Amino acid sequence: MKKVKIFQFLLASLSIMGWSLAVYALLLFDKARPDRAIGYFLSKGASVRFDWDPTQTVQLEYVIWVCAAISFISMIFNYYTAHHSRMGYWFNIPLLLLSSVAAGLYLRFFV
Repeated sequence: MKKVKIFQFLLASLSIMGWSLAVYALLLFDKARPDRAIGYFLSKGASVRFDWDPTQTVQLEYVIWVCAAISFISMIFNYYTAHHSRMGYWFNIPLLLLSSVAAGLYLRFFV
């Protein structure tokens, strides 16, 4: 197998791991966030949670920071491969890094 193929395989693996963690973080976000206080639920007497779930929020924050770490490692590897071969930059890696760092900082300082 050529060197470029190995680099592409490693970058693709890191990218898939990062994006799958991002999707898993979205599933955790649905469980961690407060419920929407819709009048129908309040009038029927259903229980509605107005605050973030503490255990799910901590787990969500850890998953987001792991996703950011994987995308940072992938971006460093992408920078190395772009300068040492003819393979270009991948756009999805900085996008995942930016969104996961922003989500992690939001959870850390605003929730």
